[in-house]
Amino acid sequence: MTLAAAAIVAGAPLFASGMRAVRLRKHIRQLRRFRLAELPGGFAHVYGRVALESPLFAPLTATPCAGFQLEVRAEGLSLHRSVDERRPFRIEDGSASALVGARHARWRVSATGERELRADQPVTEGLAALLANVPEAMWWRRAGGSLRLVEHALPAGAECHVVGSIRPMASAAASVEWVRTGTDDAPAVADRGVVRDPDLWIGNDDHLDFVLVSDQPPGEEDLHVPKHLAMGVLVGPVLSLGGMLYLASVADYLRALGRF
Repeated sequence: MTLAAAAIVAGAPLFASGMRAVRLRKHIRQLRRFRLAELPGGFAHVYGRVALESPLFAPLTATPCAGFQLEVRAEGLSLHRSVDERRPFRIEDGSASALVGARHARWRVSATGERELRADQPVTEGLAALLANVPEAMWWRRAGGSLRLVEHALPAGAECHVVGSIRPMASAAASVEWVRTGTDDAPAVADRGVVRDPDLWIGNDDHLDFVLVSDQPPGEEDLHVPKHLAMGVLVGPVLSLGGMLYLASVADYLRALGRF
């Protein structure tokens, strides 16, 4: 009975995720590429140049960037971890601009820096704070081991391709977080007298839940949605219905015994 109840509860989210996968596969098949200056809407692929909303610097190259991923590998130890930091940023094309909500996006960004870090080599305060998120790496350094660091960053001014749900900025205002120009991530209202508001907002929504940020035109592998995710459309209702039928049969059995 417990398993039947669990099946009923699990059926709904499985069906919902399956429907999102089905819709996403359909939209990706119909995906079109636009210049940002065309101000497209809906689910689309746009491209432009990266402009920063708040200061962030890549950990190895110290390049101003919209976000980075630092891969941490240990030579002689099966360790491959990564530390990410991403900020909302703009892409611009002429006078048109769009704000990209990139924190929950898929990032496909080329390597921009690599370094071998020996155990006796000093590190900056910022890099030390990032490595503190990988306790195994810190332990390996204390044991005398070397680390291989690989940086993937999206620098300011670079060409950027974004696939996601696009809306006019006015209709997306409630979904947007403006980030301070300091070192924290606390939301704040931008100074609209200094910075021109973006025309568009690009992010995910409840129907598709998909955003891709890349420094190269996305390929089929970047937009691939596994078929098994769409199976939730069938598996979810079957689980819920099976659980309800089992509980109904148990109720009939108990009624026949006079316990109901």
